[in-house]
Amino acid sequence: MAAMPVYVGALDHPEGAANRLKVVAVSVNGPASYTTGGFKVTVNDVNEILHAVVSIRDNPGNKLVRYSWSGNTLTIQIFTVSASTTDGSISAAEDAAGTDESGLTLDIIVVGV
Repeated sequence: MAAMPVYVGALDHPEGAANRLKVVAVSVNGPASYTTGGFKVTVNDVNEILHAVVSIRDNPGNKLVRYSWSGNTLTIQIFTVSASTTDGSISAAEDAAGTDESGLTLDIIVVGV
């Protein structure tokens, strides 16, 4: 899915405008049918992501994300955290394929060129 920017800003670069760093903030909803291994979010306002931060807005308390990027595309995995009532240990497992994650809103900040 392509992310629609909420805000785009630019940071001057000593090597000129062609190397200007862009800061992009976007929000996306999770997919209606999650794919094991994560879902893709393309940030069209940059050609290459240099750094990104992804967080779940209004987290229900038991979800976390792991993410990576290549070019201008993020791959976001969603995990559910659970705690044992027996020994208090905590574990996290990637959500199953087909899970409806559309109720989650993910806020993403990207720095790229």
